[in-house]
Amino acid sequence: MDRRQLVLVVLVVAGVAAALWLRAWLSPGQAVRRQLAEAVAAVESERILGVMPKISRSYSDRWGNTYESVGGHVQGLMDAFDGLDVDLDVTGAEVGEGEVRLGVRFVVTGSVDGEREAVLGTSAEPCRATLLWRKEQAGWRLAETEELEIPQFRDELQRRREP
Repeated sequence: MDRRQLVLVVLVVAGVAAALWLRAWLSPGQAVRRQLAEAVAAVESERILGVMPKISRSYSDRWGNTYESVGGHVQGLMDAFDGLDVDLDVTGAEVGEGEVRLGVRFVVTGSVDGEREAVLGTSAEPCRATLLWRKEQAGWRLAETEELEIPQFRDELQRRREP
């Protein structure tokens, strides 16, 4: 193989690799994971304005929450605790037409009066959720929390769950 053929083969291989990487980067599952990571970073830096654009204005769930009430819960968390840290693990992704379901496990820790504590979940019993994201005109947005298990609020969530 002469030098020209070798260069051509390298360029073709690099082009195919770049196309595969770009396809994965632009996939709905990866786009939603990036949106979720940005929302988590905004929570950790206590920027409510970084969280709310990730949530659909038409958000609703079986616990009676809306876009506004979720914003209030997140703001309350940010007001009550300093140094929030979210340990997030995406456990699965299911891509459908214009929507992505993500299974997640997470633990939120924070500080009150300099004392670090578990806020939501623990390392032994993390919170679990199934999040439904939909493609909207403005991009991927959290449209619904389909399942939610928070050990500290198990009884309250069960009481508030709408049929």
